[in-house]
Amino acid sequence: MVWSSSLLQLLHVGARALDLLCPPTCAACGSVGAEVCRSCRCSIVEELRTYRLSRSADPNCTIVSEFGGRVRDVLSGMKFKNHRGAARYLGGLVARKLISDGVVPGVDVQAVTWVPTTARRRRDRGFDPSELMARIVGAQLGLPVVRMLDRVDSGEQKSRSRIERLNGPGFRGRRTRFDRVVLIDDVVTTGATMAAASGALRTAGISHIHSAAVTATPRRRVETFQSDREQYS
Repeated sequence: MVWSSSLLQLLHVGARALDLLCPPTCAACGSVGAEVCRSCRCSIVEELRTYRLSRSADPNCTIVSEFGGRVRDVLSGMKFKNHRGAARYLGGLVARKLISDGVVPGVDVQAVTWVPTTARRRRDRGFDPSELMARIVGAQLGLPVVRMLDRVDSGEQKSRSRIERLNGPGFRGRRTRFDRVVLIDDVVTTGATMAAASGALRTAGISHIHSAAVTATPRRRVETFQSDREQYS
């Protein structure tokens, strides 16, 4: 135990030293100093203060923000510019929103899982953004993070017909000892992906699913943003 604690301290010191030698840049604006700079964080606070989601009052769905503004910029930087550290900030936003929505860890939900990206996307990026955020959410809520879904469709969203996209991708659920979970994704548009993932979880024995995402497109703007979501899949 002492050895493990010393190792963690050493890794922390090493990370701090690396930041001094190669300081991180903001995922949204590129300024030096933090994965999400103070200016962008302040902008996001203002965006969230005025944000109103028109799509749903579903008590089992948590959305942090509308798909746009600085939140979208941070998400884009994480996914397309390898700003993996931004997942800590975005995952923190999701965790805090879950608590403010009244979700009680250990009572309402027992574990955290995520909607997996395609194998090709994971290879290209070297990581799965939703998994990174799910692990932050789990850490902040004090819940285990467990992979419960496998992606079984081989095609990218952009290669599929509109009807196929609306039906959602294919998933296969893994059986675990948990039956009440939080399901994390990055962006929700039509809701088809979340619905497909939730269906696979229920087939695997999950009785209660609370879905959560960083952003969502209002229903009246789904068609406008559909092409944007395809590249975010």
